[in-house]
Amino acid sequence: MPPYTHTEPVDDAQATHAHPYQMAVGWVLLTLAMPLLWRLTQDGQSAWGDARDFKLWQTSAEILCVVLATLVFITGYRAIASTRQGAATLLGVGFLGVAVFNLIHLLSLFGLPGRYGLDAPLMSAVFWLATRLLATASLLYYTVSRRSSGIAPRTRRLAVVAMLVVAYSLGYAGLHWSDQLAEFLPGLQNQNPELPGFEWAVVAMSAIAVVVLWRRRKALQNECLVALRFSAAFLGVSALCFMQTGINVSDASSASGYFYTLVAFLYLFHATFNESISRPLVRLQMQLNREQHILEAAPDAVMWVDTSGVILFGNPAVKELTGYVSEELVGRNVSIFLPEPLREKHARSIQDYFTKPHSRAMGLMDIRLQRKDGTSVPVDISLGHWVEDGVPYAIAYIRDLTERKRFEESLRHRATHDELTGLANRWLFRLQLGQAVARAARNGQQVAILFIDLDDFKNVNDSFGHASGDALLVQTGARIRSQLRESDTLARMGGDEFAILLTDLSDVSEALGVASKIVTHLQLPYPLQDQEVHSGASVGLAFFPSDGRDSETLLRYADMAMYQAKRAGRGTYACYSKDMDAKVREDMRMHGRLKDAILQKRLQLHYQPQVDVSTGLIVGAEALLRWNDPVLGDVSPSRFIPLAESTGLILPLSEWVLEAACQQIAQWADAGTPLCVAVNFSAQQFRQADLPARVHRQLQAAGAQADLLVVEITETVAMAQPEQAREQLNALVALGCQVALDDFGTGYSSLAYLKVLPVNKLKIDKRFTEGVPDDLNDAAIAKAIILLAHSLGMTLVAEGVETPEQLGFLHQHGCELYQGWLYSKAIEASSMTSLLQVQLREISQFSELKR
Repeated sequence: MPPYTHTEPVDDAQATHAHPYQMAVGWVLLTLAMPLLWRLTQDGQSAWGDARDFKLWQTSAEILCVVLATLVFITGYRAIASTRQGAATLLGVGFLGVAVFNLIHLLSLFGLPGRYGLDAPLMSAVFWLATRLLATASLLYYTVSRRSSGIAPRTRRLAVVAMLVVAYSLGYAGLHWSDQLAEFLPGLQNQNPELPGFEWAVVAMSAIAVVVLWRRRKALQNECLVALRFSAAFLGVSALCFMQTGINVSDASSASGYFYTLVAFLYLFHATFNESISRPLVRLQMQLNREQHILEAAPDAVMWVDTSGVILFGNPAVKELTGYVSEELVGRNVSIFLPEPLREKHARSIQDYFTKPHSRAMGLMDIRLQRKDGTSVPVDISLGHWVEDGVPYAIAYIRDLTERKRFEESLRHRATHDELTGLANRWLFRLQLGQAVARAARNGQQVAILFIDLDDFKNVNDSFGHASGDALLVQTGARIRSQLRESDTLARMGGDEFAILLTDLSDVSEALGVASKIVTHLQLPYPLQDQEVHSGASVGLAFFPSDGRDSETLLRYADMAMYQAKRAGRGTYACYSKDMDAKVREDMRMHGRLKDAILQKRLQLHYQPQVDVSTGLIVGAEALLRWNDPVLGDVSPSRFIPLAESTGLILPLSEWVLEAACQQIAQWADAGTPLCVAVNFSAQQFRQADLPARVHRQLQAAGAQADLLVVEITETVAMAQPEQAREQLNALVALGCQVALDDFGTGYSSLAYLKVLPVNKLKIDKRFTEGVPDDLNDAAIAKAIILLAHSLGMTLVAEGVETPEQLGFLHQHGCELYQGWLYSKAIEASSMTSLLQVQLREISQFSELKR
């Protein structure tokens, strides 16, 4: 294979074919033709020196014309890179006929056998005329031809055969039917034949060719346009010269005609040579330069090797990849890039490749290449092959995969790890858990899952911002990691949840010890924003194989245990038990039934009377929710209310309670027994910004009086966000509603806030009333609450009154209202309606008696 050598770039100006000498000579000859033609018209019969000198000139010119026509044929016929390859091929075929006719004309100068019955001058006239007519016609066709693709080899060969047949047929006709030809062309009967009509045809076609070349100068600007113009012009000049005298006269006109014909053929050969050989060579040179620049600029290393693996060429990128400069590699085997143990195997693979060579794209090979300094880099290799002079070669494109591998590793890490803490994410944890469970099942070992949830993390986010929350999560991950073994897996499952996978456990006590240490360490203060923040965590544990035998079940059970730890007071850990699973399943079942009950309105409101301590009259009632399910039976509010709060059903449930209570208030008022009804409002319901508007809509829809609706909230709800509570309660009072504070004394009361809240009633929790009057502590607390309510101008309602002694105590100390089983448990609306009607009749009878 020839060595790869550097070549200078080819200037595009070479493609414009601006040859000043060629143009200068052409214009000089064309300029001289005008006075020459004028002189010939004045004295065209003047002899041109000695007859023998003219014969020598004529013969030499004819031979040169035959040679040039043959060269035009060869260059045109073999055109391979021309934009008008088909036209160039047909021009060459046409000039094959020109060469044949010209050769016959040359032979006629020396005479042909007399048996043909035609003298030399007549033969010369016929074939010389055919020569120039065909030459001019071929040139005209070439000038008018548009861009065309190449002609198939078989078609080219048929065109050559056809031209030879035509030339032979015309030659044969000229030789055998000369008498008929003379009759057809009377001018040939002269000893000095003249064919001015045909000569004018040559002049006309030449002129047309010149005009077409001028009009197509932009389309043909990359061809030898100057040479083509001069060739057409000189063919026309030669025809004008021959029109002055007979063709075979030894005078200046004939000599000039031969000269301009010869020059025309010479210019045409220059044009076809440029189109068929010079321009393709320039294109090849430019293509070589482009390939060279591509190789030099290629970011991938490129090497050419022979069948033995010997390197023949390497581009500049090879140095960046291997540490070797190209000159060091040429002549050495590619095995230098492989460790010693792999070189023999690689040599066999090279032989196998050249036995069955095939191209191979990138992405099918991933190997490590040994650099000059001994380090190795991951690379991908693409292979190509070709054969030159029967010898196969291969080209290897070698791409450095270091950055791609680093990027892939980064993507893999991002896909399997938490971006904030750098810990494993949920997907990776599940994968490793599944593998650990399968391994433990084979080896008979135990596996533990610890599910961790931070306590009060939302408060940290709300108080210090999400940036501090993120910092807390990072510190939490670091603290947990410090308490684990290297083989243990720690993952952030999302939000403030973490999970730990403990493998190869000999006893469950090991996992319990880890859980205890984690709980202790997470209770230590966290330094955030130049202050210490306290948090904590609840941990749930589940074990393989005692609790579950698959990863999904273990995760679910650990999560259940974690929530059990939260319910147990937080800051502790709990292990899964089967009771947890049963409760979760029961909660799921109850959630579905409760949701359906809300949609189908299968819930009921019962009403517990609130009675005046002094008069014994019913002055109010508390609406209490009851649920009797066809499947579950009677479900206690203490069971389904917390479930509704934890699942989000509390809002639609509270909306239904408010609607039903307002409707009942309106019904009792319309019946003449108006009654104040206390409705419990949940914490989630109270946080709704449009709560007053919702209450107003329900009152209007039912036609109920706002002053008969008592909004009852617990002390805990009121004190959680006292400013919001004050705004909401003020808006409700503005509607006309009353406000009652339930469970007073059981939470963290702030008397400062209590006095600014628009509360009408205080309710003593039954935990304080059930011990009076015997329990001195309960009695003291009850008396204090009664005094506090009176001092603030509030009405007091005692809950859970079940004995006459309790009622007597309340009456003695001035409590206004009570409710409890001493008077009545919570009853249906119809039963309450009956009680109100009975009370109304009694009051009416008592009024009549007083009259």
